[in-house]
Amino acid sequence: MAHRIVSAASLATHETVIDHLRDAGCEIVRLPAAFPGWTPEIINEYAAGADAFVGTFRGLRLPREAIAAASGLKVITSPIIGVEHIDVKAATELGVPVAHGAMAENFEGMAEAGVMLIAALRKNMRGKQACVAVGEWKTAASGHLVTGSIVGLLGLGRIGRGIARRLMSWDCEMIAHDPYVDAKLAAKHGVDLVDFDTLLARSDTLLVLVTLTPETRHIINADALARMKPGASLINIGRGGCVDDAALLEALNRGHLSGAAIDAWETEPPAADHPLRNHPLVIATAHDVGHSAELYARIPEVAAENTLRALRGETPLHVANPGVIERWQARWRQ
Repeated sequence: MAHRIVSAASLATHETVIDHLRDAGCEIVRLPAAFPGWTPEIINEYAAGADAFVGTFRGLRLPREAIAAASGLKVITSPIIGVEHIDVKAATELGVPVAHGAMAENFEGMAEAGVMLIAALRKNMRGKQACVAVGEWKTAASGHLVTGSIVGLLGLGRIGRGIARRLMSWDCEMIAHDPYVDAKLAAKHGVDLVDFDTLLARSDTLLVLVTLTPETRHIINADALARMKPGASLINIGRGGCVDDAALLEALNRGHLSGAAIDAWETEPPAADHPLRNHPLVIATAHDVGHSAELYARIPEVAAENTLRALRGETPLHVANPGVIERWQARWRQ
């Protein structure tokens, strides 16, 4: 009997994952395009018989009720690295792994983008481009060297370590705050671990690289921004919601910060008239600054492989809640 895959009506740019799963003999069941929410009827019709859920579930969410109703559920797969629209806590409690797109192309691309943005902000690339665009010549502020500056990393996961690895020969000082990383690992990447207050006070360029949790929501708020070094710049390539957009706007407008780069927004997409989208001190991108053709080619392949491995009882390649694996394996050996 074919495995039943329940997916959103569209996976947008990642739609070919469905082709991979269909080619592997899976039955594909799509949620209605006009999704009414996870009503008891929808749960009974779509979720109850699911062997796997596949999708980002952006705008739909995948709640505990739908996960719990799928008694034969073996995996939930997000093609992208983000799993914020999936109730991962419920999945873990119910013994279900949440696979995601944590492939190297993702982290390497974001690390490359992080270094690019550090240099662009230090060199005042935004101001220099604007100068030429309006017919002026060499009237923009000259900017500063990355060499000799202090780069702060809020989060020293795979992206943070990739940035640090690339900057090791740039002769800048690197500091980080991450309560889940020990000093020995940080030192291996040329980074000194510091407390949060020190990170704010010393960084010339501060990169926000953390995931969005209740603890990290608005971790960069008005108070944190006020404690940053005057003239510092901020980069958010982590998750929208970790930075208070309104507080950032105020810090830029009063001249406390010299610039910002925003790839992850509190609301995505931000409104067309969002004041940070066209702010003269902001490099604004659409949550895609580190994306590449190589990444987009890999996403559907990895999502399909994550799903098919789980359906075979094998551990997926990348799991957002790895603590569930032992219990999940024991459950399916019974």
